[in-house]
Amino acid sequence: MARNRYPGYCYCCGAYVPVGYGHFERTGDPQHRWRIKCVKCASGQVVHDTDPEVVRARKLASCSIKSKERH
Repeated sequence: MARNRYPGYCYCCGAYVPVGYGHFERTGDPQHRWRIKCVKCASGQVVHDTDPEVVRARKLASCSIKSKERH
């Protein structure tokens, strides 16, 4: 599963999920097309700032913000 590029709240436990600390899922609801599940609820793992997937997700999120600023 891909990590989240945008922060949000876990739909299972309600905890705040920063960028890279969860997985996103597509829903069938047209108003709420995406939802986030924290890594702890998804797999039971504990994630740290140095985790390669967290670093990658933060990098991708910052790149998308920079590209939006240019347009």
